[in-house]
Amino acid sequence: MNPGITQDSEGSISRRLKVGIVLNLLFALTELAAGLAAESLALIGDAWHNFSDVIGLIISWVALRQVERPANERKTFGYHRASILAALANGIALIGITLWIFYAAINRLGSTVVPDAPVMMAVAGIGFLMNVGVALSLRRGTRDLNIRSAFLHLLSDGFVSLGVVAAGVIILLSGWSLIDPLLSCVIGLLVLAGCWDIVAETVNVLMEGVPRGVQVDRLLGAVRSFPEVEDVHDLHVWSLSSHVYAMSCHLQVTDLQASQGNRLLDRINQMLKERFGIAHTTFQLEAEACTLEQACVLNAKGPAAVLQPH
Repeated sequence: MNPGITQDSEGSISRRLKVGIVLNLLFALTELAAGLAAESLALIGDAWHNFSDVIGLIISWVALRQVERPANERKTFGYHRASILAALANGIALIGITLWIFYAAINRLGSTVVPDAPVMMAVAGIGFLMNVGVALSLRRGTRDLNIRSAFLHLLSDGFVSLGVVAAGVIILLSGWSLIDPLLSCVIGLLVLAGCWDIVAETVNVLMEGVPRGVQVDRLLGAVRSFPEVEDVHDLHVWSLSSHVYAMSCHLQVTDLQASQGNRLLDRINQMLKERFGIAHTTFQLEAEACTLEQACVLNAKGPAAVLQPH
């Protein structure tokens, strides 16, 4: 179960996420069609922005449900990486689409095409109400980082739609159609920033990078703070998905009985879960530190060598 969400509310949040996925997907398709019909690049750009919402909501929903899918003899870690692969593929696709929006906006700057302002205002107004409504329905789950990110994404996209409404008002009152390609570029930059963040995070997960928000020096200090722990080395921290963290290391400890070692590991695991969100751990207890000749680290010349005993 995700921290920050009770068992009773997790099902409710999951249902709301599914409703949000369906509503955003249907609206994004409608907005894209309306943007093409009204010749509004701002609407088209906002439609792709809403497609990025769909991706974010799907990732959040998968993150809630994937823990229920058991591991098997072929996938011993389960299916946590499925959402990461999907996010990477969709992020790259959205970057390509955003570059096309920039190209179309530059070509539109010298054009005399005037978008259909009433259509822009009506469709974007519906988008504002829908995004804010779905965001508010997720408020109860915002103690969980996964749900909080979906909440903030939807809320920010609602205000982007409000910007498209304002652009429609400007065109309707002044006839200044240049606001449409200019606003589409601004929306494109927002989509590009969000997609770049998604791609960067997924690549970090696939490269077994240290999870965001986890500082290795603080983690080392916390583990070394236990009186039984003399040193820590061969430390590895990585992500199975964007919200499931894992850790392995060698612990050089005082001479302990097996039962004492178990109690020590229970205390360390509790601390790691509460302070760093790390729930999957593998420890090797040692009375004496292993040496480089024992292949204790993957790359003795790399950063892992810094974590050798001292």
